[in-house]
Amino acid sequence: MKAFLIPGKIKMYSKITSLISRNSFLKKISSTFFLISLFVFFSIDLTVAQSVIAKTIKRGLDYGYNFNWDKAEKTFQSLITRYPKDPRGYHYQASIYLWRYLSNPSKQNLNLFVEYSDSAIEKAKTLLNKNPDNLEFLYVLGSDYSYRTIAFTKAEKFLDAVWASKKSDSYLSQTLTIDSTYYDAYLGLGLYYFGVGQIPSTFRWALNLAGIHGDKKLGLKYIKIAAKEGEYSKVEAEYYLSQILSDFLFDYNSSSHYLQNLVSQYPNNLLFNYSFGVLEIKRRRLNDAEKILEKIVTKEDSDFKQIISFSNFLMGDIFFKKNQFEQAKKYYSNFTSDQSDNDYKGIAYYRLALCFEINGDRTEAEKYFKLTDKGNMDLEDDIYAKREGEIYSKRTLANTEIDLIRYSNMIDNGKYKIALDSLSELLERVKTDKLKSEVYLYLSDAAYWLDKYNESLNYAVLSKTLNSFDERWVKPFACYYAARANDKLGNYPAAKNFIDEADSYSDFDYQKKLKNLLSALSLENKFVNNH
Repeated sequence: MKAFLIPGKIKMYSKITSLISRNSFLKKISSTFFLISLFVFFSIDLTVAQSVIAKTIKRGLDYGYNFNWDKAEKTFQSLITRYPKDPRGYHYQASIYLWRYLSNPSKQNLNLFVEYSDSAIEKAKTLLNKNPDNLEFLYVLGSDYSYRTIAFTKAEKFLDAVWASKKSDSYLSQTLTIDSTYYDAYLGLGLYYFGVGQIPSTFRWALNLAGIHGDKKLGLKYIKIAAKEGEYSKVEAEYYLSQILSDFLFDYNSSSHYLQNLVSQYPNNLLFNYSFGVLEIKRRRLNDAEKILEKIVTKEDSDFKQIISFSNFLMGDIFFKKNQFEQAKKYYSNFTSDQSDNDYKGIAYYRLALCFEINGDRTEAEKYFKLTDKGNMDLEDDIYAKREGEIYSKRTLANTEIDLIRYSNMIDNGKYKIALDSLSELLERVKTDKLKSEVYLYLSDAAYWLDKYNESLNYAVLSKTLNSFDERWVKPFACYYAARANDKLGNYPAAKNFIDEADSYSDFDYQKKLKNLLSALSLENKFVNNH
């Protein structure tokens, strides 16, 4: 890296050298002193350069996190212009286009990401050839390959993603081997371990052959380290940690802690706000979620149109769960009219059809039930929607089925007491075992959130004993409800038995979701410690 001496310093050295060169002995001292001083000043200038780079990176990241994309790009471009051989400017410029690609998966965004990422990798490797233990450049390589893993997975270039993940693991592990306190390196490594640890055991053998190993607990530990101690990766680590806590561990309060801080720091960040809105829906705080998401649906940021589109879907869900079906139709229609991709289109069409059915418009309902196969069949919601859509495109819903939708929505709206009373009344009217098994399941859920754990357990067991016919998801979820009620009651061996029973089921809706619920319940290790 280029260093500079200011002209005044050069003149000063000239005068000193002229004076002491009159004496041959002093001439030798002069030469040595000059070299030492030159080294010191070069070191100072290098240190200053490192400080400038660090401050510039943090400033650029801060702009990016607050969605000031023009300023972020200009900031990282200034690093590239001033230090063209340093990989960091290219690496962080690549990160801008990764965020854009994830929110707006256009080929242009992907190509720009790859272009800057390639430059960062090339320049980091060149510098590492001269200094193989340089932590900054090892970290850039590991982090950049981590970004490539995410981008290539999104682009469905899975072989490229696997290769990138192995390279990321290698460089980040090497970084921490040299210095275990280089905390930024823990994020990419943590995401790698956690992500691989989530892959079903049936595919684990293939990964083992490729030398890819995961560990969810270790991955979570590493991400927490980066979230607490990271310098450049702290914000990203806090965000990813909030998503893992919410989506995989169902620890909504801890997730909220991180997201509230992020939204407070970066109020213009649509992704952080969107994720907070999703979390508030999961926490059954629909009014709070509505306030957050209604600000997003009015945005016209083309770089993040997917977030805006999904916010329309979630606004539809909010009004659906409030049993305000007319308002829900507007947002579901906005979402389904977006042709960018088919993610969650199936479930959106299904709920849109239900809105028409419940409001008495069978003709429109039938039309949308027939569109439920337009979703992404890799998503559990869309798989479920297609199956249900095939059923209800051929027949109308009974009044008791419509009431079950209304009353289960009350649970999702946090109105547990009203839901419990309404479901108890509905139980007296239903005739089929299939519908009774579902009513008992929702009764178990409502009772659980009212801290009535014995009631919740009894309802779950009753649900499990009935024949739910095509709704094969009811029995394994009833086992989970029975397990969590026993967990609250301190009956850990019984809880473990219900978890094992839930694990024994196959070929039902929302298997991945149930697997994560069971895993989160087991993580506390109560069952092992209390045998």
